[in-house]
Amino acid sequence: MIAIDLGSNTIRACKMRLLDSGNFECEYSFERIVGSARGLNHKGLADDAMSRIRAAISELVSEAKFNSSTAVATEAFRKAANSDEFFARIYDDFGIKFKIISGEYEAFLTRLGVSNRAKILGLKIDNSVLIDLGGASTEISFGNDSKSFDFGIITAIESDKSGAISQAKSFMDKFKFNSIILTSGVPTTVACLKYGLNYYNYNANLVNGTRLDKSDFINTINLLKTAFNKDELVGKNRADLIVKGCEILLEFVGNSTCVAIDDGLREGLFIANQLNLKEKK
Repeated sequence: MIAIDLGSNTIRACKMRLLDSGNFECEYSFERIVGSARGLNHKGLADDAMSRIRAAISELVSEAKFNSSTAVATEAFRKAANSDEFFARIYDDFGIKFKIISGEYEAFLTRLGVSNRAKILGLKIDNSVLIDLGGASTEISFGNDSKSFDFGIITAIESDKSGAISQAKSFMDKFKFNSIILTSGVPTTVACLKYGLNYYNYNANLVNGTRLDKSDFINTINLLKTAFNKDELVGKNRADLIVKGCEILLEFVGNSTCVAIDDGLREGLFIANQLNLKEKK
């Protein structure tokens, strides 16, 4: 069985194995940038976005050769008017049935995946705020309290999301937390660059547990605004997204030290399936 997370910017998939400790470790991972939310309008998903998603799924099916899957889709597909029609075609062509999940369940699954990794790393995150900055939405959680907000790195580039960002900051400020956990492509990319790595030699094992502070985000912004090899550093057409993501996260991080975790929704989805954890209605 393989778990698939189709987000507003990336599609990620994984297969995991159960460790003797009772935690789960990834034994196969897949990730492609598809930009699902790029060009999203009142008619729904843009044609080129759907083409990129289909190409990535075709590659995943060919590469992973799995017999069964659990697959979810997030904010861009919650908004898109043509999601049901698109996923019906995906099912007909690839046999993968996607479920569009709520922002609250997305936050739950993400925290489940992050908590699993934190246990492996020996990190205590019971009093940590978790921020998952996505392409079209951002989920923030503290313990069992979570909320999804209407902004992400793609939508913040395409329109003014300052109001939603302020709401998210107010939500976060009500918690008495002792640390901030960051997951998703922006903080993991910042961690990757901190180690002198790039998009093509990215190492999740090295990135997991990396401590980041304000200077790391500022350094990444400055690097990507001046570098000639942006595509090599962060992947094709990702530099503008990473810069915007760093600018957003700086509003939340302030002078705090954060921890980057590569694991998230896809891992949480796999674990939830194995433990038979269902979405609460």
